[in-house]
Amino acid sequence: MEFYSIINMYSGRFIPIFIRVAIILSFIPFVGARMTPMIVRAGFALAFTLLLLPVVDVNLDNPVKAIFEAVFIGIAIGLSARIILGAVEMAAQLISLQMGLGVAAVFNPQFGEILSPISLFYTFASMGLFFILDMHHYFIEGIVRSFDVGKIQYNTMYSGIMGLNHILFPLAFKIAAPVLLVQIMVNLAMGFLSRAIPQANIFFVSMPLLIILGLIFMMLSLPLTFMIISKAFLNVRDAIMVFTR
Repeated sequence: MEFYSIINMYSGRFIPIFIRVAIILSFIPFVGARMTPMIVRAGFALAFTLLLLPVVDVNLDNPVKAIFEAVFIGIAIGLSARIILGAVEMAAQLISLQMGLGVAAVFNPQFGEILSPISLFYTFASMGLFFILDMHHYFIEGIVRSFDVGKIQYNTMYSGIMGLNHILFPLAFKIAAPVLLVQIMVNLAMGFLSRAIPQANIFFVSMPLLIILGLIFMMLSLPLTFMIISKAFLNVRDAIMVFTR
């Protein structure tokens, strides 16, 4: 009887909490990846919901409004991380195309799509940084803090998401810039060489050279790349704190 009384006590708050938790977790790398079994994702969401039920408060005067706020806050917090991962994938795709590795494709379990090996490497590296920097802890903290928000600041959240969206292309360019610069210089050099020696088959020389130099400078620029991604994730942390203050 005690178990049924607990269910009746928290039944009204369960749905808004579960929706908010499930949406936010669906944006977290690895946990929300498409290749993660649905029962695992649902299990994580259910476990967090059961943990939060006794400690958070939900305004149930208007159940429809409570559910709408859960969806809105969940999407706002979740998109903040997905934008950074999208920028990393965009940068990796640019590098792959310039290196000539765009035709080589492997399956990316994070987004459930076919990507180049370079894109897969950058995706898993950014996912590793996500957990190394304890970003998942900030997301969990954001979930808890979001229930303490008295009045949802829709304009503030919308402006924050748009602000993060504006750094999508600059962030992708910063990550890919060292390799792209080398690739452009090599292409220019091959162009001048083809004009100077028309009988030479520059294509068979340039393709291996682009790949080798691209890989070398990609590895040399990894510390800079990781620093840029880490700063972007720290901006996401600050955005989460702003959303839930």
